[in-house]
Amino acid sequence: MPLPAIFRITSTSRIFGLDVLRAFAILMVMILHSSTWVSPQFTFFHEFVRHYDGVAVFFVLSGFLIGGVLIKTLETKGAHRSNLWDFWVRRWIRTVPPYLLVLPVVMAFEIHNGVPARTYLPYFVFLQNFNWPIPPAFLESWSLTVEEWFYLLSAPASFLLAKLLKPRYGVLLAAVLFLVGSTAYRYDYFQHYQPQDWPDWDAHFRKIVLLRLDSLMYGVLAAWVAYYFPAAWARAKWPLFVVGFVGLSMIANPVAPNDLTLFTCVWSFSVAGLGVAFMLPLMNSWKHASGALASIVTHISLISYSLYLLHATIVNANIAVPVVRMLPLPGPVKSLAGLAILWGLSLPLATLMYKYFEVPVMALRNRLKQKSPA
Repeated sequence: MPLPAIFRITSTSRIFGLDVLRAFAILMVMILHSSTWVSPQFTFFHEFVRHYDGVAVFFVLSGFLIGGVLIKTLETKGAHRSNLWDFWVRRWIRTVPPYLLVLPVVMAFEIHNGVPARTYLPYFVFLQNFNWPIPPAFLESWSLTVEEWFYLLSAPASFLLAKLLKPRYGVLLAAVLFLVGSTAYRYDYFQHYQPQDWPDWDAHFRKIVLLRLDSLMYGVLAAWVAYYFPAAWARAKWPLFVVGFVGLSMIANPVAPNDLTLFTCVWSFSVAGLGVAFMLPLMNSWKHASGALASIVTHISLISYSLYLLHATIVNANIAVPVVRMLPLPGPVKSLAGLAILWGLSLPLATLMYKYFEVPVMALRNRLKQKSPA
């Protein structure tokens, strides 16, 4: 049965394999947040969500796509200040307006729930988790903050080094510096702070900007290899995919104090980043797919950013939880109702937000791109 016209969205110039990764990433994030409604007795579910961090996939995929744009810009237009500014503007037009659309809605809900309005002041400039744990409000925004600071810091470093050297070596050196610097800082952080439990690890290691910038740089390195060594990139796609998928599957979020080791706090993020990067050659070569399932995957990929912004704090925490709490139903039925509201409301809302807000904003970005000097 076709979707009603109001929910139908189309897009061209898609790479289906990357849509698969993006859809997988957002679905894993939503499945993780669905654990609100899943009893701990369902150990298979909770074990499954421990092993696949959708945000890690998002980070590397974002670094790969942005790294490709950055390299092409430097190679074709040069490391000029105007090109750096154009790069920033087009990135921010894509990510910031939807965030600023949703943030006041989140604030209205959370202020009503007793969160002080001043808590949100850092959120307007992406400082909620720069070098400290994020406040207990709009928690999912932590990963967008990592991405925004990645754009702000990595692009000028790449431009400067490309100007001093060549784009080929400048981007590579910038990526290596960020990889080494962020990983070294994470190691030093662990020497001075050992988490006591999963929430402590999550707040102090997984969700701090300066400790996670390396995650996106694995994607930039993948883009660098794809651009400068395309034959090797294509030749190694299957072996790398197998190694990457196995590596990603072996990484698990900690559940007990004895899981909070040096590996979990420092190196697991590196392994996850490499794992996703190794999967990119194969997924990037998967250009097209057809059929109903492919259409669903593409649809979810397209609305993934809106889903990310809407589903957790707005839909789950401030709609599903209060509504289900009032229902005079047995516990298991309440859980099913909560899941139904979370998924049944998030998907159509995200579709509408994508179609009637994100698409017009991206059209503006494309007009700016056409006006920028070649």
